[in-house]
Amino acid sequence: MKRKVLSVLLCVMMTAVLAAGCGSDNKDDGKKDGGAKTEDAKDGDVNGDGKIICGYISKNIVDPFHAPINDYAKKTFDGLKKDGTIDDWTGILDGETDANKQIDRADECIAKNCDYVIILPAEASASDAAVTKMTDAGIKVIVVNSKTDSTDDVAMAYVGPDDVEAGEMLAQWVIDNVPDGGKYAHCQGVIGNSAQIQRGEGIENVMKDNGKFESVGDFPCEWQADKAANVATDMMNQYKDELKAIICDNDDMSSAAQKACNDAGREDIVCVGVDGNENPLQMVKDGEMGATVLQDGPAQVEGAIDLIKKALNGEETEKEVMISFVLVTKDNVDEYLK
Repeated sequence: MKRKVLSVLLCVMMTAVLAAGCGSDNKDDGKKDGGAKTEDAKDGDVNGDGKIICGYISKNIVDPFHAPINDYAKKTFDGLKKDGTIDDWTGILDGETDANKQIDRADECIAKNCDYVIILPAEASASDAAVTKMTDAGIKVIVVNSKTDSTDDVAMAYVGPDDVEAGEMLAQWVIDNVPDGGKYAHCQGVIGNSAQIQRGEGIENVMKDNGKFESVGDFPCEWQADKAANVATDMMNQYKDELKAIICDNDDMSSAAQKACNDAGREDIVCVGVDGNENPLQMVKDGEMGATVLQDGPAQVEGAIDLIKKALNGEETEKEVMISFVLVTKDNVDEYLK
């Protein structure tokens, strides 16, 4: 009887020891999966896995405005990895100017256990799912260049321009350089992108109270040069000498529209857009186009990466960092043309 009691007691003790061991393993797993930080966790280690991993979701990797932005990001993140500031980064994840692709890239960032992700949204509403998906997973997301619907509520920060200001600058330049007024067309970017929405708002803010100008329409051109050139040709054919200006949401469109006008012998029509890419800057220098509104894309990504570095150093980070636009004309073009 005593032996049976002793055996039972030994079994109970063994079960308790095994249970304690299993409980300890579960706690360690919780730490690795984003619970309490491991002993190896670093400052700014968001998910507590002992590594600092950053993600970068581009808008695209092909257009003239985003190419230097992506190049700056690659050079800078490569440097941060080399000097040990971060352990790794995803490389340039191509968003293909497609919100669904950006959501797929967000899934990649989550799978790679990213602590911080920079995203340049394709659209304000449709790309928002990429932002919220990552923030729901505990990633610190920095939205660059244009906002999504929930950027102000869920993102770590926004770094970029005030696109309403850009639209106002475009419209004011047209008013200043076409003092007699006339008809104007507006070539829009991708419908639903926050830059398209806000630049259109800025144009309207200035033009609505100016009795000398009349809009002949807003034309969705999806940032594309050929579509803007077609709009320019159609509007010249329809409105003849009454057409005096074409305002574009970006410079791929404005430079193409201006070339179409110039080739048709209508150098009197002024075309203006946003970005300050090399081609429109050269056209301004050569007198083929009057102006561009430059936005410093690399500076926007620099501002976002600076926020990550601040977080890694335990410093307070800003919720919003604004990068101003610059009106570039023949008077200051040499400062910006490389």
